[in-house]
Amino acid sequence: MLLPDDTLIAFIEQHANDDTHHLLLSAARYPGIDMEFAVRQIEGRRKAAEKFPSLPGNEQFIYPAKLSMEQCSSEPTALYKAALVEGLSVIDLTGGLGIDAIFMSKQSRTYCYIERNKELAEAAVHNFAACKTTVESHCAEGLGFLQNSNRQFDCIYLDPARRDDNKNKVVLLSACEPDVPANLNVLWQHTKKILVKASPMLDITQAVRELGCVERVHVVAVKNECKELLFECRPDAAEYSIVSVNLQSDNDQPFRFTPQEETEAEPVYTNRLAAYLYEPNAAMLKAGAFRLIGKRFGLQKLHPDSHLYTSDTLHDGFPGKIFQIITAGALNKQSVKEALPAGKANVVVRNFPARPEEIRKKFGLHDGGENFLFATTLSDGQKKGIICRRV
Repeated sequence: MLLPDDTLIAFIEQHANDDTHHLLLSAARYPGIDMEFAVRQIEGRRKAAEKFPSLPGNEQFIYPAKLSMEQCSSEPTALYKAALVEGLSVIDLTGGLGIDAIFMSKQSRTYCYIERNKELAEAAVHNFAACKTTVESHCAEGLGFLQNSNRQFDCIYLDPARRDDNKNKVVLLSACEPDVPANLNVLWQHTKKILVKASPMLDITQAVRELGCVERVHVVAVKNECKELLFECRPDAAEYSIVSVNLQSDNDQPFRFTPQEETEAEPVYTNRLAAYLYEPNAAMLKAGAFRLIGKRFGLQKLHPDSHLYTSDTLHDGFPGKIFQIITAGALNKQSVKEALPAGKANVVVRNFPARPEEIRKKFGLHDGGENFLFATTLSDGQKKGIICRRV
């Protein structure tokens, strides 16, 4: 494995803002520089600045292949997982780039990292030292490592690869590598807790059914973009709860509930818009507490499929965005022009037969500004445009 020396580090720093494609074409101008490695580090640092901002300043940190960067956790989600394993002995069977290991090991009692890809494993070991992180590391196939040992851990963590043999993306747990549901009998021989990271595209109910031992599901969003699902499993789990959280937002207050609570909640529908409009965040929308959220906050729902709510009372703890309604009415050119004389608004569509770009084009609107235009359907079937501003 190539390690960055002072010359290579200086080159990377000097060309940090350069066009990497141009650098590759100009490799002959820089004898003694492994240009492919240098470009990978430059691109890796750029990506890292978004995903894990505390690491790019570490000159010794090595960034491997692009695909590993795509699937690895972001810093906020890694820190969230770290809180779930605080004080536990953890084995990570799908170590990858090692981002989770770097952050989770700081909270766990002990952390054992397993990665079968030699290049990734070597880079991770180097990075653990660069980050002054205490992690036990092994280059091995995760399940095989477990089967060849008699060790016990408080928690087994897995982030199964979401690519098939043809490098196509997959979502179902049974289609990932390793197939966690098919290997639970092996895993339970070495732990009493399993934590599985999965794609945010995965159907929660189906995954719970596949695993059959889920105690808690975490729906994790960052800045209102759903990033990952986490399944906490125990061998004797009979029922499960769901926690949704929107990290690095104005209000990341977790919303906890059970599927039974959601089923039993009776929503109150209305076609009258009150003073405020409530829009759940991305984690809440994925978690699916569409009925219960109205009950807990005393809100009225605009339509079974709109997932927008209204109230004359301001509820600061709501897990999402709150808007003060300015006006509402039929979506036609005259009403939109009167409500938005500057011709600018952030257009949001919820249960409405048009896309935001179609609405902007039809009414000559430019994106941005303080005003929001929600195009939606009320409980009586009326199509409405709601003009509002963020509280």
